[in-house]
Amino acid sequence: MAGLFNLIQDSAYRSIAIVGMTKNVGKTVTFNYLVGQFEKKGQTLGLVSAGYDGERFDRLTLKDKPRIYAPQGARAATARACFEAAEAELELIEETELSTPLGPVCLALVKGSGLIELAGPGSATGLKKLVNRMAALGAEYNLVDGAINRIASASPQVTGATVLATGASLGPTMEDVVRKTAYRCTLMETPPVEEGALLKAARDSLARGNAALIRRAENGYLAEPVKAGIPLLAGKQVIEKYCKDTAAMVIGGALVDEAVADITALGLVPPPVIVEDATRIFITPGIYNRYISRGGEILVLNKLNLAAVTLNPTDPGGRGYDPLMFLERMTEALSPCPVFDLVYQAG
Repeated sequence: MAGLFNLIQDSAYRSIAIVGMTKNVGKTVTFNYLVGQFEKKGQTLGLVSAGYDGERFDRLTLKDKPRIYAPQGARAATARACFEAAEAELELIEETELSTPLGPVCLALVKGSGLIELAGPGSATGLKKLVNRMAALGAEYNLVDGAINRIASASPQVTGATVLATGASLGPTMEDVVRKTAYRCTLMETPPVEEGALLKAARDSLARGNAALIRRAENGYLAEPVKAGIPLLAGKQVIEKYCKDTAAMVIGGALVDEAVADITALGLVPPPVIVEDATRIFITPGIYNRYISRGGEILVLNKLNLAAVTLNPTDPGGRGYDPLMFLERMTEALSPCPVFDLVYQAG
């Protein structure tokens, strides 16, 4: 099997999100591994974060955390307040209109390599602006740091591919960690709408409202867009309009338990639900499995590309697993998605 960096290099994707399932699963180790590999190749990087990361200590455990490494020549997007805390030498390029709790996001040239703290916007729109600007400033590849509670970084609007980091700190047992990771991968790999006419109807209708009910018609599909002041209410209105000729329901915002439970209760075979992309899906396993077992289907307009999963078999709290056993069990459960333990396999 090719290594993680080779997979990224051999793909056509120039922007990669590194997303952690929870704290202490090796997200920063994965991020720094990719930074180091790109540095060896002499390729210019853009470094971005969805939210705030790179701090010296875990705010819950107060233990040392690995920090983000910025190689010389990279472009970094971070709050101006983080410049003084950086060990890397940063030269201001420009200040953006994007804001964080630490102040406006600034773009910097890394004049001297070192460790930095990254702080960025949490929205997909803001992250997309930064990634595009980084590319315009000469970044050949962009790495975007994120987490499950900041999953906007993995949106196909922002990045071309995602690497998911998981590990022992996710659950009390190995099987629990495997189960939770497998479920997350299932959501992230939600398939796209393949039928052209349905895809067009869904895209067109969503552009005109927060949600839409798509009905079968003689010559294809008829879409009824729904607008609501609060996007979550739009989904509820679509459910209320359900009828027997419903071909699909399109939800523009987040897809949550309440909506899926209501859709499941509509009939023997609930209609498909279409969302923008997999970062909009926030459903617990029980609700999801009940909906799927009734014949339900969730589809996306824009497919997220899950490139690989990385593992951390240890937990700062003291629990840990045999690296080889954990790697083999996770590889079996997540197949065909590539799985790596970057520390174990480097040894």
